[in-house]
Amino acid sequence: MFSADLDGREILEVMRAVKQAVPRCARALAKLHSAMRKLGDPSAHPDEAIEASNPSVELNLFPAQAAVVSDGKNGGSSSRELPDALIPLLETALAEAEAWLVQNQPARFRDDLLRVYFRLHSFRRTAEVYDDRYVTIMENVPTVKVRLFCLDPSHLLRQALERGNAAIFFSATLTPMDYYFTLLGGTPEDSVLQLASPFPSENLAVLIQDRIQTQFKGRSESLGDVVAAIGTMVEVRGGNYLVYFPSYQYLNNVLKQFQICYPLVSVLVQRSGMTESERDSFLATFSVEHGQTVVGFAVLGGIFGEGIDLVGERLIGAVIVGVGLPQLCIERDLIRDYFQRQNVTGFDYAYTFPGMNRVLQAVGRVIRSESDHGVVLLIDARFNELRYHRLFPAWWKFIRVRHSSALEEAVGSFWKRWL
Repeated sequence: MFSADLDGREILEVMRAVKQAVPRCARALAKLHSAMRKLGDPSAHPDEAIEASNPSVELNLFPAQAAVVSDGKNGGSSSRELPDALIPLLETALAEAEAWLVQNQPARFRDDLLRVYFRLHSFRRTAEVYDDRYVTIMENVPTVKVRLFCLDPSHLLRQALERGNAAIFFSATLTPMDYYFTLLGGTPEDSVLQLASPFPSENLAVLIQDRIQTQFKGRSESLGDVVAAIGTMVEVRGGNYLVYFPSYQYLNNVLKQFQICYPLVSVLVQRSGMTESERDSFLATFSVEHGQTVVGFAVLGGIFGEGIDLVGERLIGAVIVGVGLPQLCIERDLIRDYFQRQNVTGFDYAYTFPGMNRVLQAVGRVIRSESDHGVVLLIDARFNELRYHRLFPAWWKFIRVRHSSALEEAVGSFWKRWL
């Protein structure tokens, strides 16, 4: 919410749409787009340069002392300086767009121009609070884009909190507390209250299969082991299960093998970009009346990884494959480097803690009331490391199951106590 971006393709499309009706605005957008291209790699979009560039605009976009770091893998670069020279061009484009919009004239391009107007306005507002907690990211693939990316929201959040008398941040997954306390703008005067789970700990069996490697390089070799672990768990007792993966590609690879090995088990699959009706249909299948085993394949951190309430027999178990680490990207690498300079473990702030939050959210789908019972299986060798153990909720009583026979015995023993 504290970041903003300018999308070159969007600006070009609107510029072309308003060229005849609002030529002054079109020229202002063209100059802005030309400056954005100079900020990155001018040779990256020669087709756009023919129409958008203005040879009279020669800009020193960054101060001489600004450090610009190239990111060859992602076709972009970053700088810790605000591109000041963009701001007057943006102001001109805003003024020209507003001059036409206030006339309330009907036009086919009006909604598109209004959308760009608000994007420019957001960028300007963000530029006003730009400081050493920000970084500028210039992307060239698939289109030129300039982003003011907020690395640390704590200062701005604290300013917002000071406008009120009090605020309460609450969640079941504020782990580790010092990480969230820092990012949410906490001060030494703020109170912290940690409470135990209101549900009996014995109602949830947490099993860890730590002999399976799920890191990217070892996924193909461990594919069969992952499928066997999922199959063993769901075959002990029929019912509704959710299996979570760190990516769609990994999900689909396991799904193909699972359907070959367990053809009689009904599966549901989360797809990218599902409509609201498709989401509702997915969740509606998790009813207690169908009388068969249903296994839903979903992604960690996605629409089925948090915020859904499947009480009682609607969900009796979950499998989490991997420790939830977000994919490597320039944004998270910049967050890592920023917090490393703050004398904390940058990798944890950028990857480990957000990843474990996804895991905890997924586990939290299983027990939704004091009468719920369920089994959770965590698959990854890293779950047995101390750096992850310390992120487990205190009320977890986890058991290591290193073989299919141990997994089958542990799941069977748990359900025997409740059925």
